Amino acid sequence: MMAEVNVGHLNLAEAVLDMSNGGPLTSDVLLHDLGLPPDIAGSVQEISLNRALGQDERFDEISLNDKPAWFLRRLEPVEVRQIPTALMPARFSSTHSTTISEELRALAVQLDDELEFNNNAAIAAEASSDSAAAVLTFPHRRAGTLGWTRRLTAVLPTVDKPRIPVTFQDKANGKQFVVWLVRDGRYIYGLADWYKQYELPVGASIELARGPSDNIWIIDAKRHKPRREWVRVGSVRDTRLRLDTAQRAVTAAAEDLMAIFVDEPRTMDALRGDQPREVAQSVREVFTEIAKLSPQGNVHARTLYSAVNVVTRAAPLDVFAALIASGAYTPVGDNYWHLGD
Repeated sequence: MMAEVNVGHLNLAEAVLDMSNGGPLTSDVLLHDLGLPPDIAGSVQEISLNRALGQDERFDEISLNDKPAWFLRRLEPVEVRQIPTALMPARFSSTHSTTISEELRALAVQLDDELEFNNNAAIAAEASSDSAAAVLTFPHRRAGTLGWTRRLTAVLPTVDKPRIPVTFQDKANGKQFVVWLVRDGRYIYGLADWYKQYELPVGASIELARGPSDNIWIIDAKRHKPRREWVRVGSVRDTRLRLDTAQRAVTAAAEDLMAIFVDEPRTMDALRGDQPREVAQSVREVFTEIAKLSPQGNVHARTLYSAVNVVTRAAPLDVFAALIASGAYTPVGDNYWHLGD
């Protein structure tokens, strides 16, 4: 009973999607140009075409509902088809053998880094919610992405497809734009222009909320009137991250312990080189830079995690394990650490 869908039909489907900027187009729309036998029922034609498209690597099925919609894979952004370089993590090999305190483990949960929950089968989505917040880290600021964290699963749709596009709407001005939810790597791609428009720093607080329809989510940078404040500013000198305190115009809410202003994120690429620095090396280099900004020389684990991620992409528990395993640092309470004698 199935209709025969041959290579010629699939090539035509590719051409139709190409003329539609990649799609998405539903199978019933594609059928108008394929010329399948008219004596075969339309529903059977759709089933046959969907089966054939699903077996061809040129096409991606990206619908959020039960009605298949197809996109031409080669016209998807490169950053959707492969994880951006800035998001490729370095791991600390001794994390599982290092004794990490319950206090630091609780902090890792609060930080809600998707690297801690990147095993799809192990992710326990939080209860459905109308809104959820995330803190922007440097790797995502650089890549124009946002971590698809466990907390955000309460707001975003549950999907079992490699990648799907959805629409975000800026709460400040109502403008809509398309982003992609990417399951491999658990990130949301397509926010670079939005970050640049609002000059969001590392540590910015971003809120997502359900929108007026099933395919729209409201994104909010929690903006306020610009005011000049003394903040941490990151720069590159002698191929190392340098942190200084300077005045910058602050235009959005940010997590104080994680906020780092980088005037030109692209310049931080020099810190990475061909490969990211090892986590332990990054901790050593960054710790002293943070400590020099405090009269007591104390460094909060949350700040350390944020600053290490400017240098190399690392999960919270990897940063904390490297901190402990070095033996050079002493906890002084409330997740603050001090360089030992």
